[in-house]
Amino acid sequence: MPSCLFCDIQHGYPPAVGGPVYEDDLVYAYHWDEEGSGYLGHLVLITRRHTPDFANLTPAEAQAVGMLIARLSSALKVCTGAEKVYAVFYGEVTPHLHVHLTARYREAPPEYLRWRAEDWPDAPHGDGDAIGALCDRLRAALAE
Repeated sequence: MPSCLFCDIQHGYPPAVGGPVYEDDLVYAYHWDEEGSGYLGHLVLITRRHTPDFANLTPAEAQAVGMLIARLSSALKVCTGAEKVYAVFYGEVTPHLHVHLTARYREAPPEYLRWRAEDWPDAPHGDGDAIGALCDRLRAALAE
């Protein structure tokens, strides 16, 4: 089987910037990083088991994914001040279930909604240190 980006990330190759935000036996979540200047508030939730989509989840995995989407969404709102959190899965490029969770900031103009949220020129971006600090806040929010 060829290498899978999401299998590799959960095993630390490459390491997730800021470390995992959450991990257990079924799911793993981390902050997405676009080559050193990530949109602050873009998380990726992946299943531990290599499975292509929602249809192939076990009941326990489905419950874990759904619960973590809700918990991460709440933590993103608390830690970033986001008004909404978008959850998206396409799966055409990498056939491993991965859900992108993207914070939409209150100040974002209407033309930067949905899939364009990260295109907003004034959106908060940060380097590895800023992403790491947000990950620390997210982990703390999830622990409460």
